[in-house]
Amino acid sequence: MSTRQSTGSGNLSKEQVLGLLGHEHRYAIITYFDREMIDSASFDDLIDYIVSLDPKRGEFSAERRKRVTIGLLHNHLPRLADAGVLEYDQRSETVRYWGDSRLETILEGVPSDEYLI
Repeated sequence: MSTRQSTGSGNLSKEQVLGLLGHEHRYAIITYFDREMIDSASFDDLIDYIVSLDPKRGEFSAERRKRVTIGLLHNHLPRLADAGVLEYDQRSETVRYWGDSRLETILEGVPSDEYLI
């Protein structure tokens, strides 16, 4: 994995930024790349990260993992990809984070121990 360098355009509107960060799974994806300082990750690593943040940590069931997987594939990754924030390669199951300066600016204002989820 390489060090993250935001290559996104930074052209997202305020409404787009708030919409993208408005769901805990999309927020978690952006947070993952921001905290880890990387620009690519495996799909499984993202699923593990999101499931690990669940307040019901004992519920690390196959059903919970399946719900997160379906949500990422059919909702959250496509939304982030449509916004130009990332790219998901289904063949290699790799997520490449392009970033966006407006998203990252908001994350900078949130103390690391107060990430939503």
